[in-house]
Amino acid sequence: MDKNEYEIFVRQCRQELIATARHILAEQSAAEDIVQEALLKLWTMRERLDSYRSPKALAHITVRHLALNSLREQKRHPSVDIESERGIAYLTTEEPNDHYAEVLKAIDGLPSKQQIVLRLKHIDGMEAEEIAEIAHMSIGAVYQNLSRARRAIVEQFKTRGNR
Repeated sequence: MDKNEYEIFVRQCRQELIATARHILAEQSAAEDIVQEALLKLWTMRERLDSYRSPKALAHITVRHLALNSLREQKRHPSVDIESERGIAYLTTEEPNDHYAEVLKAIDGLPSKQQIVLRLKHIDGMEAEEIAEIAHMSIGAVYQNLSRARRAIVEQFKTRGNR
């Protein structure tokens, strides 16, 4: 499968994969992260995808396994939800508070592309397509940077919580 065929494949099944992950995880952003991770795995093996009877079924199985692994990991290591009351949701309030400053500080510590994507998505409320156009990157790169930024912030909060 070449790059163009892979892009078509992703466009055709991305929403179904997100629905599968969301069914397991019950959270949109976590589902998008899992789908992004699965699509990256499939991208690395794109030359071999044609040898599978149904690459779409493989994609669904990969998403399902990654989502279940994520649930297992969450049970072992409870995480900080950056979009909860103590996370990015506070960025939209006009009243400054400790959480607002903590989240902004965590965002400021991210690489520039991740900062841009995270701010456009969660503070400005833009969709991935709009962000891709503004930031001059592919939609896949937007999702990848979002995923990495979220993970980095969660890790920062975990580290602070362990002190």
